[in-house]
Amino acid sequence: MDAIDKLGLLANLQGESCELNHGPEPRREKHPAVDYIIQPFGYNVNEIEEVSVREMLVPVCAECAEALQGDEWTLFYCFECCSSHWIYRAFARNRYRHHILWLKGCPECASEFAGLYFSDLKSIVEVPHFMTRLTIAEVA
Repeated sequence: MDAIDKLGLLANLQGESCELNHGPEPRREKHPAVDYIIQPFGYNVNEIEEVSVREMLVPVCAECAEALQGDEWTLFYCFECCSSHWIYRAFARNRYRHHILWLKGCPECASEFAGLYFSDLKSIVEVPHFMTRLTIAEVA
């Protein structure tokens, strides 16, 4: 993503709504987005060069952005159908240590599980996840 694309997305952020699940019941209320989660998908050519095949951009509201930075919740996000599900770590059977688990296929959209990727927001220095935290030099 170049600097012009970043500025364009940030300029349009005011009209965006959060795309994450806000509860078990479908609600009609819109939560205004304050940032984008950025998840690059790609591969490493070598130890220095990385190739980003595509970048997933997900608008998030202030409440979801705060939950993603804390240690109480883990987000499951299917990048095939864009569905999301929050797991409260204190009540989970498994010990989740990642903030976001990216699914390639989920029970909502696929009959076959195709992969799992994870993001840890504590490593924000190495892999920036929120658009507003990127500097223009990092984008270019």
